[in-house]
Amino acid sequence: MYNIILVCEHGASTGMMTDRIKDAAAAQGIDVIVNAYPYTKLQEIIDAADIVLLGPQVRFKKKIFEQQYADQGVKFMVIDTVDYGMMNGEKVLKAALECLKTE
Repeated sequence: MYNIILVCEHGASTGMMTDRIKDAAAAQGIDVIVNAYPYTKLQEIIDAADIVLLGPQVRFKKKIFEQQYADQGVKFMVIDTVDYGMMNGEKVLKAALECLKTE
């Protein structure tokens, strides 16, 4: 099972994306936990995450988070702007799973 955390400015727009990712995972029989939060809550929830997906509006935080949480073993990925805008949960899930497989 993968625990996927989505973060954005306030956690609102990524809430819709979490539903799309959950639907895509269910359709493919992939066991995931997906939740959305504002990026300011990351320190409180990072311990449970396998990967943190950043909404395009907070992509500038990726390097900061990678440095700040380097010892956590968590992957960070910026959600593609087009996939985010189209709320394409299937593509976002696929990209997240591919990111998790890379070393």
